[in-house]
Order: sequence, then C-alpha cells, then structure tokens
Amino acid sequence: MNIALCDDEVYETEHLYNLIINYAQQKDYDIHCTKFNSGRELLKADKFDLYFLDYKMDEMDGVEVALALKEKFSRAVTICYLTNFETAAGEVINRQVYADGFLKKPVDTAQLYQKIDRFYLASTTNRLLLKKGTQQHMVYTQDICYIEAEGKRSLLHMTDGVRDFNYMISDMEKLLVQCEAFIRIHRSFIINMAYVASFDAKTVTLKDGTNLPLKNKNFRATYRDYLFSAQT
Repeated sequence: MNIALCDDEVYETEHLYNLIINYAQQKDYDIHCTKFNSGRELLKADKFDLYFLDYKMDEMDGVEVALALKEKFSRAVTICYLTNFETAAGEVINRQVYADGFLKKPVDTAQLYQKIDRFYLASTTNRLLLKKGTQQHMVYTQDICYIEAEGKRSLLHMTDGVRDFNYMISDMEKLLVQCEAFIRIHRSFIINMAYVASFDAKTVTLKDGTNLPLKNKNFRATYRDYLFSAQT
C-alpha cells in the first residue's frame, strides 16, 4: 500500500512517517510512505492508495487538496484528515468531500495503528477483477457509486461513467461482501455509502443527485455504523 503524508509542519510529517513505518515492520505490512510538505507538491505526484492530509495548511487546506486530487484522478480518493473531528466534520460534509477518517493532532499512536490496520485490510479488498467476454477488467471499488441490476447483467455506475458486466446483482453482492461501504438497498440496487448525500424512509439520494428506492429496513443503522467507523 502506498501512503502519502501531507503536512506543512515538517516535524509532524516526520513523526507520522516514523510511526507508520515502524508499525508496518512490526506487522509485516507492505507499506511505502512518501512525505509532502504542501498540497501543491503532493498534486504533482501519482495517485496513492491512502492520503493523510493535515486539515489546516497555509497554502492549500486539506479539503482543497482533496478536491484537487479527486479532479485530477477523476475518481474518489481515500483520505484521513489530521485534525479535530468536531471542528472539521461540518465543513468537510458541507463541501461534499467525504472523509474516510479523522485523527486528532497530536496523533494518538493506538488510534493511528487502528487506522492503518483498517486501511491496509481495505487496500487488499478494494479491487475487483471482473470478466467481460474473454477479457478481465480491474475495477476499483471506491470508484463505484452504485450498481444497478439489468436482467442477468449488472450496470456499474462509476465516477467516470457506466460499465456493464455479465454478473447477476446477487453475484456482485457476494464479491463486495468484504467491502464495508457497500449495502444492498433494493433488489435492483447496491450503493456505495461514501456517495450518500441524504435519505428518507423511501429514497436514498446520492451526491450526484441520483435518487434510488430504499427497501432495506436496516439501512439507517448500517449507515450510522459506517459513518461512525470513518469518524473514529
């Protein structure tokens, strides 16, 4: 897993780097970290599997960097903000930049290690190798907004368009069982909860304005647990 650390305070970046590398060695994780001291410097680099972004930086703040990363790569990016959740969450939500986690500074070592465990596990399950005819296609789950059943096929509504594969939606559900962000809300729809904007008793609205029917009675509790896992 390739991790980017971005903080305009050099000491903080070095400290976080050492904590992660030492823990990766203890756990025998295949982790590589790259340090950046500004958002503009980070934006010149290729895509990383995970970004630790300082929420408050002088040149570009963490949300501005996240928006630029999303635009640059035309897909979602996995971001953990280094900040106090209570002060940052409202602005992050209002600016529609989903946060995969928050870490309060100074970073608590135990909480950081919990995050690394979670993100490392997710990195091994965030790719699907799907067959289409004689070819196989790599799909990144974080780029899937929702999946729609169409007969014996599934339409994957991605951040950059729609792709279809010859899989029943029940088969897609099984493939995504290890991905905590996905939930089946209707016999014809599976959604990525990272893209939820709002919901009521009958409808889930995604961030792009798409409205989907809601039939899963456990959705509210599942979505609450999902948000809590991202915030802690």
